[in-house]
Amino acid sequence: MGLSSKLVLATKKAGMLINWQGNVSLALTYAGLDAYVYSYTRVYQDEGEGSLSPLLQTVKSDTQIYNVTLAVDPNSMMLFGAALSFYNLPEPAPPASKSFTGLSRLIAHSTTGGSPFVINNMDSLFEPNSNSYNLFSEDLANWGYINLTAGPILDFPLELEWYE
Repeated sequence: MGLSSKLVLATKKAGMLINWQGNVSLALTYAGLDAYVYSYTRVYQDEGEGSLSPLLQTVKSDTQIYNVTLAVDPNSMMLFGAALSFYNLPEPAPPASKSFTGLSRLIAHSTTGGSPFVINNMDSLFEPNSNSYNLFSEDLANWGYINLTAGPILDFPLELEWYE
């Protein structure tokens, strides 16, 4: 194979779109008068609150989902906060969340048969102060009210797309 063919192949591979889809189970971790908080939090050795299957690191070996959190107003049952954060693998000591380089799209799938909710341009949602992605929007709140069913557990399929 000539050098130009190798360069073309390397260029195509570098811009390849990768996809991961998993089932997220968010545990009700706080139920107070001001909020219901649902979360998946990986604490240590895949222990923590909620569950994620399969783990993101099965597709992207250097990155894991550390936290998915949704906050719901108990009076209106409307979402008022949503965040997502990632860690490096292997975990640094102490662990610290990070930006997911190349992350382009997040897709939350309905549990009631509705259309999925798509967030494009994920880079614009990264907040350096918290090292997490602030996913909240009024559109997401309205979609969640119609398309997610919550009880003690909030389950839904989550999909991520990124370029490598």
